[in-house]
Amino acid sequence: MVALTFYGGAGEIGGTKILVEHQGTRLMLDFGTRMGFVSEFFSEFLDVRANTELKDKLTIGALPVIPGVYRKDLICPSGVATLSNARYRRVIAPDSAMLKIPGLVTHEEYIQKHGRGYVDGILLSHAHRDHSGDIGFLHASIPLYCSRTTLTLVEAIDDVTTFKSEALRSKRFCVAFSERGAMPGSPKIEHKEMLVRKCSVLEDGEGTDIGSFRATMIEVDHSLPGAASYLLACDVNGAPFRILYTGDIRFHGIKGSTIDEYVRAIGRSIDIMICEGTRIDSDSKLSEETVRSKIAEEIAETDGLVFVDFSWKDTTRYETISKAAESCDRIFVINARLAYILNKLGLTPLPESVRVFLKRKGSCFYSPADYAHYKHEYGYSVDRDTWTQDSSHYDNGLVAEEIKSNPSTYVLMLSYYDLGQLFDLADETGKIRGSRFIRAQCEPFSDEMELDEERFINWLDAFGIRYSLGETPLPEGCSNPTCSKLKRRIDRSHASGHASRPELKELIGKINPQILIPVHTERPEVFEELVEEIGEDIDVLIPELGKTYTF
Repeated sequence: MVALTFYGGAGEIGGTKILVEHQGTRLMLDFGTRMGFVSEFFSEFLDVRANTELKDKLTIGALPVIPGVYRKDLICPSGVATLSNARYRRVIAPDSAMLKIPGLVTHEEYIQKHGRGYVDGILLSHAHRDHSGDIGFLHASIPLYCSRTTLTLVEAIDDVTTFKSEALRSKRFCVAFSERGAMPGSPKIEHKEMLVRKCSVLEDGEGTDIGSFRATMIEVDHSLPGAASYLLACDVNGAPFRILYTGDIRFHGIKGSTIDEYVRAIGRSIDIMICEGTRIDSDSKLSEETVRSKIAEEIAETDGLVFVDFSWKDTTRYETISKAAESCDRIFVINARLAYILNKLGLTPLPESVRVFLKRKGSCFYSPADYAHYKHEYGYSVDRDTWTQDSSHYDNGLVAEEIKSNPSTYVLMLSYYDLGQLFDLADETGKIRGSRFIRAQCEPFSDEMELDEERFINWLDAFGIRYSLGETPLPEGCSNPTCSKLKRRIDRSHASGHASRPELKELIGKINPQILIPVHTERPEVFEELVEEIGEDIDVLIPELGKTYTF
């Protein structure tokens, strides 16, 4: 018997957490953050509490209650028994309900009772936060399996962002006592002991035995390099049983893989196909080459400085824009975080065609000290413990005055969080004349992103930066397309990281699984229509959050 439990990704985009069980072996397919759900409660200025994040998220439902997987120290820090009310009567007691979650069995407690862990491994499809973001809550002894590129990206992204997955390295929560300050001897939480997760790298097509499963990784194309599908094979009642988890997948990127090539790599006789469906309602199949051509055309039509916004993790889009800029004899100026990622992947930019923008930070004097607290801003590598550093960004990067002196030479990466740098690029009237902005990323998909888009447009208008507006989507039930309250959207030059409806239809028809389970989609019921169109005898199972299905 095989059992599947969907702890995330059911009826929602992202947050994928799927438990697969067979003969005592349990594997977790991804363990991502439920971005949409979390954003309903938390924001930039209302975040979870730093030292109670696991308890708070379990309580509110942002994390599922699963036995034997979570770290005990994240709920009850190591050394709690040393706490005493003898000196500070308000200090929390070691047996306080605030240090417990009713009914939850931690990893350590499960081991003590059963002599083994509950989950035997995590198969990570790729490094996007909605697939990897919650792995850090899982006990470090649970091994991770992924591609080499995904391993590099997970580590590098944690190096340069505040939204860390801590999937590979985290620090134990321990009780300590302050030695100095106004109240010496006061208890506090320290994060010093490093916990390192074992990670096994799989190459394309490579399989490994994990308990009763044979897990094989198949490389796929996505908007992030290193993405993978997983094929799980086991034996049920003496017969082979095969489960395919597509992960996030597309067939129109620069990787150039076709549906037929993917099907050949997977093989036939798939019993269960767990298929992503982010774009099940879309017929659009724009390619990266189409995006490159459109961006190049917009650059060529611009006399002044060109700004472009795209995800700094999307190395595919970086290559697309680099080619577009080069075709127009312009230098592409990127931010330091992207440069750091590229360096980790062995794709360090050539200074003749790609440079790094040196922001004014700290004192705003461009002092080396302004970049000392950022691992990636001064150069490709800064070790704050030993103070060894690479100064390539500082020595070879471009500052605002250099770009401003010859704007037609450059294409500058500009994100929402870089908008303050526009002040240094503007003339004495506060305008950046002859400039143009290009949006090369996905449409807003939340209220918060809609508000960010409005703010972005306000900044562009204030500095006189030209842009093109796209179609404004009408809310359901609205019949007034000229309503002033409708949110404007900037036109996109973008190809999605997900397969379209026609691609999914062709893929499912050629795989022809016995059972199809749609995940990573807000419209799973559309898959039933798709199967009817295909005309094959495929059962569609629409999963419910937290429900277990046996086969």
